[in-house]
Amino acid sequence: MSDDIGTAKLRDCADRFADGLCERLEGAWHRTDQAQTVVSITDGERELWLWGFEHAGKVRLRVQAQLPDGWTLLEEPPERPEITASSSRSVEAVTTEITRRLLPAQAEAAVATKALLDRDAERNAARDKVLNHFLAQLPASERNLYSPYGSANSHGPGPFTAEIHPSQDGQAADLRLRYVPAPLVQRIVSLIGSELRDGDDPASSAGVLDDLANAITALASARKTIELKHLLRETALNVLILSRIASNRLPDRMRREEIESATDHLITQLRHASWELPVHSTSDLPQPEQS
Repeated sequence: MSDDIGTAKLRDCADRFADGLCERLEGAWHRTDQAQTVVSITDGERELWLWGFEHAGKVRLRVQAQLPDGWTLLEEPPERPEITASSSRSVEAVTTEITRRLLPAQAEAAVATKALLDRDAERNAARDKVLNHFLAQLPASERNLYSPYGSANSHGPGPFTAEIHPSQDGQAADLRLRYVPAPLVQRIVSLIGSELRDGDDPASSAGVLDDLANAITALASARKTIELKHLLRETALNVLILSRIASNRLPDRMRREEIESATDHLITQLRHASWELPVHSTSDLPQPEQS
């Protein structure tokens, strides 16, 4: 900054134009000066920031239109429209330029910003749904405090750990599992394979359903010999798998979501009942006969 231009002169430039613009712009414009380093004026819906700056030894004025609240959180926010003018220009001329150029550009940028904010809100809601399901189903789970919509993790029981990272739009996710029991891994892989496989043979599918019915019958016969904690946990897992296999084929999205919500509630109750039992609960197993 040259010796003959100081901070006071730059501030005086902004103050003079701010007062003049409030008198001449259409609407109830008034000063707010909420920002500490600039002069700000608003009509209640729109806001303009003004400050003086030096260029080539001359004082110039910059007027910048502000965007709707939340714009700084956008990954690629629109640029804030602005104009610059010589401090020697009349307030009337700057008022005309703001009215003709800056305010229309601000209106367009505000619409674009609101659309991006709405899009991000929808994406966050979708990602939040994925994370909430993860948190409800897995023990000792928590969100990543530094990215509450970005990931969550679970630790235990034992060495088991899980980590989930929803995609940006919440329509997919990366799920990382460690120290998963082999039988559970097989069921997970089978479920993924059945979801991704196309062109299943109807006759083969009927046989699979028969096998499922036989397995359920065998389970009913052996139910009293299975540890209750294990039975509750396996029931929750299989209810989840079966309900998703069926509901994902429904064309009605609202109906799918209603079924998933009801199923999630049931699964949560089953898992909580399992977690509340002692680690090695044998109270429901047949007791040996007393001699």
